[in-house]
Amino acid sequence: MYRCQFCNRVSRPGERATKVVTERRPAEYPSRGKAQKGREASRSKGQEDPGGAGYEIAKERIACSTCAQEHLAKEAAQEAESLGI
Repeated sequence: MYRCQFCNRVSRPGERATKVVTERRPAEYPSRGKAQKGREASRSKGQEDPGGAGYEIAKERIACSTCAQEHLAKEAAQEAESLGI
């Protein structure tokens, strides 16, 4: 059992919780040389990790299935509005 962090309702026993992402933050990862060890025949060879950029989860909330669907629909509508669709 859990308490939905959107509607504050206590769940029924056995009802599954859904984690919903509410905030994201940009992140950049530097490249790392020889970060991953691999074996090639009898010699070990280090592989390069190129790094990169993307987004990380900053905050997430536990939601019931109804609130999770509503949040997902609202997020999709906001994204469509920002793209001008």
